Amino acid sequence: MASIATKRKVLMLHGFTQSGQLFRSKTGGLRKNLTKLGFELYYPTAPHLVTKALLKRLYGTSENIDGDPLKSPLDLASKFGSSNSTDEIYGWYLKEDPHSASFDIETSTLTLLHDFVVENGPFDGLIGFSQGAGFGGYLLTNFNELLNLTKQEQPDFQFFISYSGFKLDDIKYQEAYTRSPISIPSLHVQGELDTVVSEIRVMSLFNACEGGKRTLLKHPGGHFVPNSKHFTVQVCNWIQTTTGNYTNTVDNASAKDVPKESMEPTFDDSFLDAIDSMGKI
Repeated sequence: MASIATKRKVLMLHGFTQSGQLFRSKTGGLRKNLTKLGFELYYPTAPHLVTKALLKRLYGTSENIDGDPLKSPLDLASKFGSSNSTDEIYGWYLKEDPHSASFDIETSTLTLLHDFVVENGPFDGLIGFSQGAGFGGYLLTNFNELLNLTKQEQPDFQFFISYSGFKLDDIKYQEAYTRSPISIPSLHVQGELDTVVSEIRVMSLFNACEGGKRTLLKHPGGHFVPNSKHFTVQVCNWIQTTTGNYTNTVDNASAKDVPKESMEPTFDDSFLDAIDSMGKI
């Protein structure tokens, strides 16, 4: 009897003021192509509920992080990816002051992910967006120790993809990046029009990854995960090249669509293609 191929799994960490379900809905194009490659995507939801009252207390209603007027606290949530006022939205950590670098990653967050990995893993890759990418990058400095996992429960990851991710800026987390630079292959995706996470912050996480294993890929949009076919093919081909697995293919895949490992940005060549069929995150 022919053996059944084991599905490869990807841990998906959503951004601030999102949820696992919202992130799933915002990554439809990427998920479709990764499914063709034999991956299953798993979307945990962060433990910290972000209420309208909290958003109003932290950010008020006078301005948001883009400097534009806020009509309501949910306008800010929309900037981070919550597009439905009925959605419950969450964060992996909360700041008492949005202008401060100080915050704490609580034990409840680490426990939630420990349990999620034990119940659903092990995982081959980690993909994060915004706060989820920043948090995921920090975890990858020593994933098993931080989450109290054995190598059997979670072997080394094969790849990390950061969409609008950044290096955590609280001083107490800096030693982790210095002591244990992220050593697995990493792809860092930045929106040229992203007004939420600056290029400097994206590059801070990029530079926290081991040289020669990190790749920078730009798209001409803002703060979201690009879902266009052309862009997702580039991402999927990078995964195949990185993992050395070419069992399956995605539509219109070709060698020229593989981002090259470089310190220099790689640009997607079509703005219309990049914004086609993707929701703002």
